[in-house]
Amino acid sequence: MRQLLRRARTCSLSTLNKGDGTPYGSLANIATDVAGWPLILISRLAWHTQNLLADARASVLAGELPAKGDALVGPRVTVLGRFEQVENRDLRRRYFARHPEAAMYADFADFSFWRLMPANIHGVAGFGRIETLTPEEVFPPATEMEALETSALEHMNRDHAETIHLYATKILRAPPGPWQVLAIDPDGADLGLHEQSLRIDFNTPVFSAGALRERFSKLAYEARKL
Repeated sequence: MRQLLRRARTCSLSTLNKGDGTPYGSLANIATDVAGWPLILISRLAWHTQNLLADARASVLAGELPAKGDALVGPRVTVLGRFEQVENRDLRRRYFARHPEAAMYADFADFSFWRLMPANIHGVAGFGRIETLTPEEVFPPATEMEALETSALEHMNRDHAETIHLYATKILRAPPGPWQVLAIDPDGADLGLHEQSLRIDFNTPVFSAGALRERFSKLAYEARKL
């Protein structure tokens, strides 16, 4: 479920309509913090922001449509909880890593970042495969990864530009160029080039500096064989 949120670029945002409490659904871009909690950037002019300012209870739904057939057989996850308004340099960077174009308007006076503090997570892996989980089950602590992300980014971009280029061009089949790593979390990394943004997934989560080094080394080995 967490990995699905990592891959998502958009979500259905459900808030309680200001005044009468009627559920209101809207479309929003989504990113995640290091732990995996949903992060959005929204304008005060929008209904959903006015709703959150009045009542922070909300949910986000992210899903992946199958290539063909019934859309309901595709996986999706709903995270329920309360939104908090946040202003944090690292959260901004992580959001821009997924949505580079947002840097053009993020500093407009009416825009602000919000993070969803999860209370319950409801996932559907396909027809009849449904479960509801706690935040602890879906979002394990990532304290060490949060602490090392910035230094790991600086190290990779300064000392391993050739390796990052291999990740992008060999594993992700992207065009050549000065690709950089823009965000790292237990489940993977976001790579960027100008306004392009790509996600490289780890096959197993990592939660320490040693595990992260090993994962990047294995990816480099795999890329060189392609």
